[in-house]
Amino acid sequence: MEKKFVHIEIPIRNIKSAKKFYETVFSWEVTTETGMPGYSFFKTGETGVGGAFFESEKVAKGEIMLHIQTENINTTLETIVDLGGKIVREKTDIGNNFGFYAVFEDCCGNQLGLWSEK
Repeated sequence: MEKKFVHIEIPIRNIKSAKKFYETVFSWEVTTETGMPGYSFFKTGETGVGGAFFESEKVAKGEIMLHIQTENINTTLETIVDLGGKIVREKTDIGNNFGFYAVFEDCCGNQLGLWSEK
């Protein structure tokens, strides 16, 4: 299994403005009807990595959350801790059949996410 980025989250202050901006500037497809208030998905193209915008007063200045696909979040978290990383958020069900995620801090202090279907 490839260990690739599978989901990027970008904090924004206003979903309507972000939708217009990213659709206009980058031709991304932005879906605001997600069933999750303040959360909109985007697609960057047929083969590009997609993600979501989430409403937040704190916007990204070097704080965009990148998620890396893994087969088993718990096993990956164990390896992260063994190598000097920390668990920031344990495996969490996203809901709506979107899979699971966790957040970790790497050995340098960067926070990244993990994602898996199961």
